[in-house]
Amino acid sequence: MLKAGKGLFIGLIICIFLAISVIAQNGPATNDNLGTSRITSPPVGTTAGQSRRTGADPVDDRVELREYLFTDTGEMLPYAVFVSTKVAKDKKAPLVLALHGFSGNHGTFMRTQCVDEAEKNGYILVGAMGYSPSGSFGMPMRRPTGAPPKMNSPVPKAPAKPGDGAARDGQPKPGMFTGMQGGPGGTKETDPARVAELSEKDAMNVLEMTRKEFNIDDNRIYLMGHSLGGGGALHMGEKYSSIWAAVAGLAPAAFGFQWSEDQKLKNVPLLIIVGDEDRLVTGSQQLADQLKGLNFRVEYKSLPGLDHGEIIGGSMPDVFKFFNEHTRPGSK
Repeated sequence: MLKAGKGLFIGLIICIFLAISVIAQNGPATNDNLGTSRITSPPVGTTAGQSRRTGADPVDDRVELREYLFTDTGEMLPYAVFVSTKVAKDKKAPLVLALHGFSGNHGTFMRTQCVDEAEKNGYILVGAMGYSPSGSFGMPMRRPTGAPPKMNSPVPKAPAKPGDGAARDGQPKPGMFTGMQGGPGGTKETDPARVAELSEKDAMNVLEMTRKEFNIDDNRIYLMGHSLGGGGALHMGEKYSSIWAAVAGLAPAAFGFQWSEDQKLKNVPLLIIVGDEDRLVTGSQQLADQLKGLNFRVEYKSLPGLDHGEIIGGSMPDVFKFFNEHTRPGSK
């Protein structure tokens, strides 16, 4: 009896050490991104309104603003979450991850026009900071040495007002894509290649935090991005193609891509949507035509009267209609 008890005690000790070993390998729960998330500004209303801003971007009153610890740089990075009142805990909800354009932030897609569509269609909408306002969400930003790059969608043309970070003569302005100091987001890293890498990682962190927190329909996860974030959406759409039910690029500044018929994004429904008054990013029609020629599942729309910025809110009815039409085939 004594021997049996001693054996049981030793077995218990061994189990405890094994459990500690597993925890050490996987990391404690407190190191999980979601575990470090905290609310910085709760919703301030239940109806449409824009009494707050993130940087220069208006934020609807129904949106919750948060931040979490980005362990790569030790900085608290912001993100934004809106949950439609039609979302129920016992029912899987569709999710949209939104990527801002150059100089934007996690609140760019949190304006009332975007939130209204998410509310009406029963979506969870999340906005990622993408590390910094110049984050490209992983899209390659520097032209290679040697032969000129093949650009499927031209870099933004020069605007009427100088100094706002646009490009000239088809190439980025010096410093256009370096990390920006000040404003929301990270500031410790400024190397363009590293900022692009961290931008993508931050967006994926936000996606995974949302999937852990809410009852998400894994077959209805969507990705959209504007301008620089539109190019980022194409990059992330390709790299993580198995996740998305559909991808939407709003006036995508998509340069540095080498498109081919064997790419994974070919099998993901893709919407390229622009305003016909856009003078900053051109070439979207040519990009769509090229992708169609490669048998991509791409739809192109040009909306009358909208410029480069107005396409964000003005395209939302079309974007959410497109998302509603597509569901990712279930995994086998």
